[in-house]
Amino acid sequence: VLLKEVLGFLEKEAGYRSLRVTVDIEEDFPTVESDRGQLQQVFLNIVNNAFAAVDDEGTIRITLKKVDPSLVEVSIEDNGTGISDANLKHIFEPFFTTKHGTGTGLGLSITYGIVQKLGGRIKVTSELGQGTCFSVTLPVQRTS
Repeated sequence: VLLKEVLGFLEKEAGYRSLRVTVDIEEDFPTVESDRGQLQQVFLNIVNNAFAAVDDEGTIRITLKKVDPSLVEVSIEDNGTGISDANLKHIFEPFFTTKHGTGTGLGLSITYGIVQKLGGRIKVTSELGQGTCFSVTLPVQRTS
């Protein structure tokens, strides 16, 4: 439900740019007990970055699956420009940005901090010219 709300914010842009956004939810995916507003910020930021990375008619695939009974993983994968190895090392650092003239470099730094605070972890894999995948692993139950 939360991810559908996040995608709702970006629906017009997706339609205008002919982006293909798919959401695959594993059967019996549990409800995650967490801070709704903070999770919304995390996923809005990652999906927004995916939108920025893809060309018109690009593809974004969101997958929700159980890792084990106490953990879930949300993956957001795009077929965009990708991130170089040199930049990949720095993407969670405050004020680091590759968006010349438009980014503050705070989005992924804040996202990383929120995920950590919620007891989760975030990882990213990317290949230049092929795309990027952010995976957010979260506990099903609140840890604090």
